[in-house]
Amino acid sequence: MNEDTTTTTHPYVGLWVTPDGRIRHELRADGRYVEARGDREAAYVGRYEVSGDHVEYVDDTGFTADGGFRDDVLHHAGMVLHRRKVVLVTGASSGIGRATALRLAAAGHPVVLGARRTDRLDTLVAEIEVAGGQALAVPLDVTDAASARQFAEAALARFGRIDVLVANAGVMPLSPLAAGLVEEWDRMIDVNVRGLLHSIAATLPTMLAQGTGHVVTIASVGAFEVSPTAAVYCGTKYAARAITEGLRQESPRSVRVTTVSPGVTDSELASTITDASAAAAMVAYRADSVPADAIARAVAYAVDERPDVDVNEVVVRPVGQR
Repeated sequence: MNEDTTTTTHPYVGLWVTPDGRIRHELRADGRYVEARGDREAAYVGRYEVSGDHVEYVDDTGFTADGGFRDDVLHHAGMVLHRRKVVLVTGASSGIGRATALRLAAAGHPVVLGARRTDRLDTLVAEIEVAGGQALAVPLDVTDAASARQFAEAALARFGRIDVLVANAGVMPLSPLAAGLVEEWDRMIDVNVRGLLHSIAATLPTMLAQGTGHVVTIASVGAFEVSPTAAVYCGTKYAARAITEGLRQESPRSVRVTTVSPGVTDSELASTITDASAAAAMVAYRADSVPADAIARAVAYAVDERPDVDVNEVVVRPVGQR
């Protein structure tokens, strides 16, 4: 085998499964593949070569097969396998993060759940596992760079890869600037901006090393417009959108980047508002909302697109929000 023909940038490198999860097939960056059936962890071990946009298998079973470059479905020896991606979700204990974890786990992706409220994470892991999915709960404070690194390291230790980061952690304690709630402003900057940067810094090196990855930032319609009492919050979301767009432009083709911007969504964000005037305004503003799963579906759409498609911007809001 010519070692130069196998590169980590080929989109098929990674873990694949049949829809029922019974056959697991991993293409490794070193040119080996491992296929497991049922409870057997290594039914077949062999080597593969990349020829143009196809995968060619050479192993002791005596068969060859190939799959097209432009699909997340791999046809191998009569089997149809779907790519399984290891997905890290920050802020997974409630709202959009929780809904995203549930939806992606139901689609067969192992999910690594990060948040400070670990009791809620444990409950979510149990719910996912009862439904047949795979999940790992990891304590996470995105404002702490070391915590973000430990989150990524736990994912690698359990699953060996980091395919997708859903950077969802965020807070929204709105208030007029005249209220002078500096500590709340600092908290928004720490979680919504530094937390995003810490999460990217912890996961991007692995994506670059393995030759494939996807960063999904949950921003907000506040990344496009500013409203009274939301100056600082919108500023952090403008920043999150700008950081994510910068990452998209800097990244190689093998790393996809998406910004999902929700409008009014059922979540706990408004519960952090302490200013009375801002809290009162939110009651009317949030009268029309979409469920958190609407945003989760948008994330799943971007994650599950074909490897030659990069979904860069998605805005999801209630039809009544203008």
